[in-house]
Amino acid sequence: MRVLALDTSTEALSVALSVDGHCRTIDEAGGPRASQRLLPLCAELLQAAGLQFSDLHLIGMGAGPGAFTGLRTAASAAQGLAYALAIPVARVDTLQAQAETAFALHDGLGSVLADPMEAESGTVVLVANDARMGELYWELFRAQPAGWQSLHPPAVQRPEHAVLAWAEVLADLPEQLDSGALPRLLACGNAWSEHANALSAVFASHAGDNPRLAALRRAMLRAVACTPSAAAVARLALQQHAAGLSVSAAHAQPIYVRDKVALTTAERELARAAP
Repeated sequence: MRVLALDTSTEALSVALSVDGHCRTIDEAGGPRASQRLLPLCAELLQAAGLQFSDLHLIGMGAGPGAFTGLRTAASAAQGLAYALAIPVARVDTLQAQAETAFALHDGLGSVLADPMEAESGTVVLVANDARMGELYWELFRAQPAGWQSLHPPAVQRPEHAVLAWAEVLADLPEQLDSGALPRLLACGNAWSEHANALSAVFASHAGDNPRLAALRRAMLRAVACTPSAAAVARLALQQHAAGLSVSAAHAQPIYVRDKVALTTAERELARAAP
């Protein structure tokens, strides 16, 4: 099966072409230039493989959560291609793709992606990215033999609220994770550096008598800094399609967890005046 995958949910631009399990990728800086570079990079991948857009079977789209403009860029491209080619779209959770990116066995030169994860079954991964406005996007996953299990749906919260939510989710995990599995609590994303002071303060207040939260704090200190790769989007898109979860072009909409995308002038003034 031939899958074109794309992700512009962060400051990075990533595109991938998966052909019967062999995947080639191109990654470069995104942001404002993503809308101009996205389709030319897709065409470049296809040309290198000796294929045309009409040879594709599926579009994999990094659907969010993520930057509002970036999500709209990916959705517009995915919808346009899917409509023109009469093929379906797989809307991939970008935080799930980011978890897989951090632990995936892949490269950009066409290796066979037989085993998508090096994370051991039972490993818990917290993905957290800066969402601006003093907030972060996050989602918790557990690695299972069949793939990633979401332990909490994607959310956007201030750091102090997010840490308390993480503690609640961790408290519900099976008791066996309290033994040797605690070091398998891992973190990835850029929220750990962008919100380091706020997160450290909350952890200091709550982690002392909570071994799981203490383990998460240790994981934060060695967090994997990565963005969602289109190779991971391609793999997850194939899984979705096989499960009958791909959608038509008209339903290829972004995943938003925040309705408000900017502070008002008054709110910015209050933030600047805060101690």
